[in-house]
Amino acid sequence: MGLKTGNTGKSTRQKIVELREKHQELFDKMGLSDAEALFFPKMAYLYSAGNHKVISFFPSEIGRGQDIYTEFVSRDYNPEDPERTLWKWNYNSNYEDEYPTTDPHPVTGDVRYEIPITELVAVGVEPKPEEEENIQEDTPIMNFDAVLPDASVDLPISEMTICDYAAIHLNKPVSRKEWLNDIINK
Repeated sequence: MGLKTGNTGKSTRQKIVELREKHQELFDKMGLSDAEALFFPKMAYLYSAGNHKVISFFPSEIGRGQDIYTEFVSRDYNPEDPERTLWKWNYNSNYEDEYPTTDPHPVTGDVRYEIPITELVAVGVEPKPEEEENIQEDTPIMNFDAVLPDASVDLPISEMTICDYAAIHLNKPVSRKEWLNDIINK
């Protein structure tokens, strides 16, 4: 059984090779070999249990214990971002506990780990000098103490994040709230 081809006549594998070629110079600048620069282009979609976008990795991809590089593509592996941004997911050894999985595929039984796109980091993207100047001059410095809740007081449940929920239910210090992690570690 071969890999699917779209109306271009190219196999999925050929399309992925072409997508990677766009980013190869950046991989080379970072000193990453082909084996070190895992590249899996993915389609971003709306998470079924929420209102945020995710991408998904198969266990064979995420289980390699390495950072993963991706580009947002359509179902047919056509780039969806005109800028062709390269994104990096920093490997998380707790992925099995921290990320939800899709339902098993009805035929293959495969599941995928769903990663929020907010966890991806743009690689090699720097603000243009004029944009950087505008950011420095025009952007007011935000006083986060005025908008963030005081971590030393008991917060309402509406302030709980998914990481907080996971920390509590898995009894693992994975929250971004140090005080919650301290409670779990005791």
